Amino acid sequence: MEKKFQTNLAARKEAFRLWFEYLRIANFSKDTKVKAALIVSEPYYRQWEITKASKFDTWWKTHGHLFEEKFFVRELKAGEAPLDPDALLIEVPLTQSPTILTKKAKELIQAAFDARERTERKGKKKPTAYYQLTEGSEPKFDAVREMLSVYRDVYLKHQKLKGEKLLEATHRYYLGRKNKRWAKIPMALMYDSDGDKIRAMRNLRRYIQKAEKVVLNVARGQFPGEY
Repeated sequence: MEKKFQTNLAARKEAFRLWFEYLRIANFSKDTKVKAALIVSEPYYRQWEITKASKFDTWWKTHGHLFEEKFFVRELKAGEAPLDPDALLIEVPLTQSPTILTKKAKELIQAAFDARERTERKGKKKPTAYYQLTEGSEPKFDAVREMLSVYRDVYLKHQKLKGEKLLEATHRYYLGRKNKRWAKIPMALMYDSDGDKIRAMRNLRRYIQKAEKVVLNVARGQFPGEY
């Protein structure tokens, strides 16, 4: 049965799509470090229930709730207890304008934070979901996505190719994408001269090496982790 859940996600859905895809690679990796890490992290990932046939969109319908924040802003019904034992409870009489009420609520919230003498950076959001991204990782997701494409869709399918031939195969992959929006080669892998080609091949190796690092991080229960 498909589970219904609210959209109080700890991060953008695309983040969890990438995590899912890297975990699928890890699950079928032959790397001894990855396999060993997966044994240790098996209890952590048990609820994901990923199989070789799993497709993200279908899987998300029944497992998306795993990535929701445990605590979020909501209206409490009469007599209902808050989910978060440390939540700030305030009464908001609807007898004034939203502008005035918002200002007063903001003042109360700020005062509550000051009273707790928080040690974290001011304004920093603290995730409460069980499955959390590596702190500060989200701005780099475009790079993580390109690394995934190169590693999964080119390198793993053409492991005998090296150097220029692997670079050419990568170019063919990008230009052959059905969706024209994505049918373009990343700037880091483009070249106009022999010097550019050497740089492009070096960048391609980095993509692969970094993707392998992310796969290992994921096997250890982190995404994306340091790479």
